[in-house]
Amino acid sequence: MSTSFDPARLGPPPGARVAVMGGCGGMGRVLVHALLDTGVQVAVLDLPASIAQHPPPSEALALALDGSDAASVAHAFDTLRARWPALDGFVNLAGFFKGFHSITELPVEVFDEVIAGNLRSHFLCARSALPLLHASGAGAMVQVASTLGLDVVKHYTHYGAAKAGVIAMVKGLARENAPTVRVNGVAPGLTNTAFLTGGTGREKIFEGIPEAVYAKRVPMKRVAHPQDMAGPILFLLGGASSFVNGETLIVDGGVYTQ
Repeated sequence: MSTSFDPARLGPPPGARVAVMGGCGGMGRVLVHALLDTGVQVAVLDLPASIAQHPPPSEALALALDGSDAASVAHAFDTLRARWPALDGFVNLAGFFKGFHSITELPVEVFDEVIAGNLRSHFLCARSALPLLHASGAGAMVQVASTLGLDVVKHYTHYGAAKAGVIAMVKGLARENAPTVRVNGVAPGLTNTAFLTGGTGREKIFEGIPEAVYAKRVPMKRVAHPQDMAGPILFLLGGASSFVNGETLIVDGGVYTQ
C-alpha cells in the first residue's frame, strides 16, 4: 500500500485489500461499509453465527472462523491467501463479555473462554495476518482493545486483563514488524453495540446498559456509536498515520481523561 498522504482521504487508497475480523459486529459492519464505499476491497472474517445473523455485503469476501481456534484461523487465512497474496490492512474487532463476577467467584471455564475470545484470538489472527501484511510492503494492523484494559472496573477483571494483553501486544508487534508493517490499537469506551448484551453471534446475557445512566459520566454526554470508531480505525489504516506505530488511541468521549 502506498504511504503517500492524500489530505482529502482518511483511509486506505482505492483498491487496497483489507481484512476485518469481527466484520459482522456493530463496529465491524459500519467499518466494512465505509471501506467498500471508498473503493477498498474487503474480506470479512467472523463466527459462522455472526455471518448468518448479519451477512456481509455481496461485494465482500466472507470467511467463517472461530478466532480462538488455531486450526480454524489457519484454514480461513489459507483460504484468504489463495485469493489475495497480500493484505494492505487488517483490523481485529473480536471481543465479547461473559461472567459478571468478582475473580473469587468467577468459574475457571468462563475466565478461559473470555481470555480465548479476547486475547488468544488476537494472537492467532495476528500471527496469520502478518505474513500477508509484510507481503504488501507497507501493511497496517489495527487491534481493537477497550478502555477497560487501561482502567478496570470491578467484575470486569478477566475481560480487562485480556484487553490489557491486546494493548501490550500492539506495542510488541509494532516493534517486531516495523518498518514494513505498522501496528496500532483503538480502545473504545462503552459503545452501543450487541457487545452490551453479550456479543454479536453469541448468547444474550445482559439486557444492556441504559444510555442515559452511562452518558452522565461522559464529557460528550452520550454513549459512543459504531460510527465513532470507524473514523479512527480508517485513520490508523491509511497514509495519514504513516508515522504512527505502537499507539493505542482512546476513543471514549473524554471519560478516561477525568
